Amino acid sequence: MRRFFARLAISIALIVVALVAVLIAVGYFVFALYLLLAEYLAPPAAAVVAGLIVLAVAMVLALIASSLFPGSKRRDRDTATMSATETAVQLGSLFGDKMQGFASMNRSTSLLAALAAGFAVGVSPKLRSVLWRIIKKMT
Repeated sequence: MRRFFARLAISIALIVVALVAVLIAVGYFVFALYLLLAEYLAPPAAAVVAGLIVLAVAMVLALIASSLFPGSKRRDRDTATMSATETAVQLGSLFGDKMQGFASMNRSTSLLAALAAGFAVGVSPKLRSVLWRIIKKMT
């Protein structure tokens, strides 16, 4: 189990490093676009045009992603005929959807809460042991 979590942590760390590298590269590309446009436009106008181009590309990518991954499809089953497991799965799904909506509406608060929770788990050995026991009971 430790080996799995070690691999998972390494994978997540590599993904984060790759994402940071991609963000830096995008920043350089946007700056290069700005410099290119600054030759033809006034610098403030070049910055606005570069920003609008980046937003347009982001919107196109978001539309492509939304068409590739359509939203969750609700099942038209009668809840009386569902088993307890199916009911729990649907309740968990609804709770997850609500929490995801709340987190997306309150991005800064969610980020701070996640950072605080990660800091607390990293600092407190007792909290780590309690969480580890809970995870072991679940598996």
